Order: sequence, then structure tokens, then C-alpha cells
Amino acid sequence: MNKRYFAYAWSFFFSLGSNILGFSLIYRLTDWFSFSPGQIGAFIAFGHLFFFLGCTLYHRFGSIFDPIKVFPIAAIIVFLASLPISYARVQGLVYVSYWIISLSTGCFWPPVMAWLTTGLNEKELNREMSLFNRSWMGANIIAPLIAGALYNWNSQINFFILNFSYFMVLVLLFLLHRYSLKHGEPLTATGAALIVGEQESDTKTRSSRALDKTFDLYRYRGWIGAFSSTLVLGVLLNIIPLHIRDGLGFTERSAGFMLFFRSGSGFLGFAILARFTGWHFNRRWFFFLQTGLLLCSLFFIVAGSQLYLFFAIAVLIGLINSACYNNSMFYSGTTGKNPKKNMALHEIFLSLGNAAGSAGGGLIYQHFNLTGVCITLALVLSIGLGLFFILDREKNLIPASFQKDGA
Repeated sequence: MNKRYFAYAWSFFFSLGSNILGFSLIYRLTDWFSFSPGQIGAFIAFGHLFFFLGCTLYHRFGSIFDPIKVFPIAAIIVFLASLPISYARVQGLVYVSYWIISLSTGCFWPPVMAWLTTGLNEKELNREMSLFNRSWMGANIIAPLIAGALYNWNSQINFFILNFSYFMVLVLLFLLHRYSLKHGEPLTATGAALIVGEQESDTKTRSSRALDKTFDLYRYRGWIGAFSSTLVLGVLLNIIPLHIRDGLGFTERSAGFMLFFRSGSGFLGFAILARFTGWHFNRRWFFFLQTGLLLCSLFFIVAGSQLYLFFAIAVLIGLINSACYNNSMFYSGTTGKNPKKNMALHEIFLSLGNAAGSAGGGLIYQHFNLTGVCITLALVLSIGLGLFFILDREKNLIPASFQKDGA
């Protein structure tokens, strides 16, 4: 059995706990502590900023440590911090627990991805990305259904499930260690050098410097797309559920179903992208995705009070988000000298987009309703589209092994 299968399993459980926590906290803070949408957005944004801090710490010091020595410690801290937040009735304890969870989560995902992807060529990386992404996205599918269905009945069950999910991550890490000892397999990932690493030399030719610049441009495109897609996702996950319940008068279960459709389409998107590689180093793909995000932000205005339209938009966002996430992760893993740092930057841009969408969306929604949120989103996404046009003016030199139609 491939030891990477353990990583797919713990990614599922970690994501399950995180999604149930995020969904349940929105309503618990509203119902128990009378938070306004602006306060909800600020609270979630602070969580993403602590996640950003965790990613930054790993980006700064991650190359010193073997990834397998970092994320188990982070997982233990997350589990311990999930216990007080599940039963806290004091705001201060909720704040501290959530920030500790967010910080530790930021130290969890980048080394996991670095451990999974180190030593893989382009084809192998595409396969591992698909399996890994479908693992955590599978949890995203069922988490909102569970949380939405159980919240009205007994919200405390949600928090018990998230405690159990984080505990299962620790169990799987322990089993991985036992498996490696039994079979004599080292936990450190090994394999061929990454694409850029194979092309490094002490003396760079003009062609290799141009190639490095091209790789940088694709990595920048991927990170812009990651920020843009999670900006929209921050609104979808943290503002739209409040709008569905408090603005339109539907239940938490309806919001859960909407997020279920979003996660289901994201899972489908990852599966499709694993079978087709035409998007690799295809510049037009970035324009297509960014335009799709912009249109989705405007579709929310048209949706009005029609819940089925919110479901349809969530499906589109799920598909586009999976593609943007794939782009960012792929180019972080294949076009840099230090994939551990690039994976941390990948997560940093995801957290910045989520924080901006949550905090900005909450404040704007509180004062200008959903239309104001959507117009602001469209303006920011238009700036991202403009950045793609600027990057596209640069000369792109792609090696023959990466040449794709339209690249």
C-alpha cells in the first residue's frame, strides 16, 4: 500500500472538521453572541490572517525541517484547541481557540502538500494533485450537509463530529508511522528532482534565465487566480449563508445544500482536470476562469430571492474554484526551486483571498446589502483580469515538453 493513501485519508478528516467548524461558527456566533454580519466577517478574516501567519512561518522556516516532522505537531495542536471551542460560552475563549486552530492549520497544509509532491514529474504531480484534492473536497461535500441538517436539532453534535474528525487525523498519522516501521519505508518523500530543479546549473544561459522568468510568470498567474477564486469563495461560504437565512428567510439546511452543490461541483472539477492536461501552461485558461468568476459575482444580483439560482451559481463557482486551485498548486510545484516555500505561498494567497472576501464582504453586506458586495467583487476581479493582460505582454518561453495548444 502506498503511504500516500494515509495522507488522502487524513486530508479528508482534517477538511471535514475544518468545514464543520467554519459552517457552525457562523450561526453560533450569531445566535449565542449576537454577532452582526460585519463582526462575523471580521472574525472569520482574523482566522484567515492567523492561517496566513502559519503559512508565512512555514514559508520562512519550512526548508529547515522535514515536512513529516512539522504537520503532525500542527495536527495535535488543532485537535487540542478544538476541544475548548466546542463548549466555550465566553467570547474570549472562542477567539483564542479559533486563532490557535487557524495558525496551526496554516502550519499543516503546506508541509502536507510539500511531502506529497516532492520528487514528482509533471504527469505524476497531476495525478497526485487530483487524488489529494478530491480527498479534502470529498469532505467539503458532506460537511455542510451534516452541519446544516444537525444545527437546528442539536448544534453541539456538529462540534463533537469535528473533534472526532481531528482525532482521526492523529490516529492516521500514528498508523502511518507504524506502517513505515513495519515495512522499513522512510517517511521522507523521495524521487526524481522537480522540473525546475533538473534544469538548474551554476552558470545559467540566457535561455535558462528566460525560462525561469516564464515559470515565474505562470506562478504569478496561478497565485492571482487563487486569490481571486477564494475572494469569491469567502463571500460564498461566510456571507451568502447569512443572507439565505436572515435575508431570504430560508433555513440553515438550505444553506448547507447550497454549499453541498458547490463542493460536489468542485470534486467533479478536480476529477476532470486530472484526465486532461491541455490547461498546462495555457495562458488563455487564466482569462477564461477569471471572466467566469466575474460573471458569477454579478449573477448573485440577478438571483434575487430565487434559491435555485444561488445553487446554480454555487455549482459554477465550485467548478471554477477547483480549476484556480489546481493552477496555483500545479505551478507552485513545478516551476520553482523550492516547492516547500511555493506551496506555502500558494496557501498564503488562498488565505488572503478568503480573509478579504469574509471581512470585506461582511462589512459591505451590513451597510450596502448583497448588491454592494457583488459590485465590489466584480471591480476587484476586473483588476485581476487586467493583471493577466499585463503578464501576457511578457514573452513566454516554454520548453518543448510543455508545449500545449494555445500556450
